[in-house]
Amino acid sequence: MCLTIPARVVGPSADGVTIEDPRGARSEARTPLVPGLEPGDWVLHINGLVIRKISPADAGEIIELLEGGPPVDTSLLDPGFRDAVEAVHRGEFGRAEIVRLLASEGLEKEALFREADTVRRACLKDFICIHGIIEFSNHCAKDCLYCGLRGEAPGVERYRMEPGEIVATAVEAVVDRGFKLLVLQSGDDPYYTDPMLVDIIRAIKGACRVFIFISAGERGRESYGALKEAGASGALFRFETSNPALFRTLHPRGKDLDARFEHLRFFKELGYYVATGSLVGLPGQGLEDIAEDLLVTRDLADMVSTGPFVPTPGTPLGGSRAAAPDLCLKVSATLRLMMKSARIPVVTAFETIVGDEARSLALKSGANSLMVNLTPGAYRNLYTIYPDRFLDGDDIFERYGLFNYKGSFEMLEERMSEELA
Repeated sequence: MCLTIPARVVGPSADGVTIEDPRGARSEARTPLVPGLEPGDWVLHINGLVIRKISPADAGEIIELLEGGPPVDTSLLDPGFRDAVEAVHRGEFGRAEIVRLLASEGLEKEALFREADTVRRACLKDFICIHGIIEFSNHCAKDCLYCGLRGEAPGVERYRMEPGEIVATAVEAVVDRGFKLLVLQSGDDPYYTDPMLVDIIRAIKGACRVFIFISAGERGRESYGALKEAGASGALFRFETSNPALFRTLHPRGKDLDARFEHLRFFKELGYYVATGSLVGLPGQGLEDIAEDLLVTRDLADMVSTGPFVPTPGTPLGGSRAAAPDLCLKVSATLRLMMKSARIPVVTAFETIVGDEARSLALKSGANSLMVNLTPGAYRNLYTIYPDRFLDGDDIFERYGLFNYKGSFEMLEERMSEELA
């Protein structure tokens, strides 16, 4: 569910123990789940409840991963940059201020990252939410020019998970591993009819308590209405770019930008928790385009789904350059200033272009959630939406960010309700 900054036990309290975080702040926490704690022990805690005891070594690793860098001396910054940051904080800004932040370099760039990290801590505390994704089909009827799964892509080994396998994978992730939010994702695959998807969602919801996000392409209002009624809570649906001309170059046939925005509007009307955003670093995309994308994301998204363009060999855009990692971090940081309480994931595409440091860099630049790939091993390497995907499995985030405490679902439910408010 969530990974938090560890705290050290400093002594007993009336209802449990007194704990101290790495910054020296003290608080009290209840200990019914972890009795027998001693001064000096390191623990993870949420909402005044100690969840588990961890080793000093693991506590140090988590602190290093999540703690931001030193503050930047703002007196050294250009007044124009400072004005742009303040305007975004006040909510009185437009494309010009966003472009100014996206163009930052050197000390300004570091100041942007630190400011985003500060906002995340102030508004969301030290909670890093962990979600799972099951990619149940790599068939796709569309032909997006950048995508390795496009319908015309040669040499792709296609697969489809059967409904029972999808349900079993999801239930195991929830019951055995502690996931509370799952994304069911596929290409635009008409094989899965509305009744099939409805039955899958109902079966999962009947077996366990979990939030289900659906990401299955352009299916229309009636289809998504049926999925919502079956128990889907969220829809993951990127608009990719708000620039109509650029969108047409990516989708010469088979997709329409107006149709994508129509979907995002009726998702809201149906009561979905909407995850959306754009691609960053597309060929021909400028900072003005990205700035407009961020304004659209602010207006439409409950959870951000913005990721880097990654070129895929064998596609029409395979020879293009991948998005610059620093630009992706500046986008995440700017979104954090714009959407102070939003869920902003570290996407797998960013981990692919950066590697092992991606999660730490993104979390220190405003991101606050992770997506863990739960696709069964037989299929995982076949979902080649882009090459060399980062598929790191069990790590410290998953080991310590997931737990089966009976109240954890209610905690997430309360947080998501606050984000939708």
